[in-house]
Amino acid sequence: MTKPVEAFLADYKPEVRDLTLKVRELVRSILPEAHEAVHTGYKTITYGTGPRMSDEICYIAPLASSVNLGFNYGTQLPDPNGLLKGTGKLLRHIKFETATEVETPGISDLLEIAKNHGQF
Repeated sequence: MTKPVEAFLADYKPEVRDLTLKVRELVRSILPEAHEAVHTGYKTITYGTGPRMSDEICYIAPLASSVNLGFNYGTQLPDPNGLLKGTGKLLRHIKFETATEVETPGISDLLEIAKNHGQF
């Protein structure tokens, strides 16, 4: 039986699929108890305290040649390293093009702060 995340990623290029799984590994290391859901319509994998959209803390969005790690309340997170991009009212994201970028200092801190913001 195929897991939903693997099935969702099946149509992406191998390098995007691998990068998505690396970002997922990072998210799961900080948010191990998070509710994980695949939203094929939005082309995202979301993480939060429960199944509702209002419970979401962050999401992973695989793209054609990169992967975004988005924060649902990104504008409310301190970002001393200037990692967060975007112009939305609340959403901010970090774009990854290589696996080594996933280890960028400050990303784990943002996930920890987002986790606490989501009241885990």
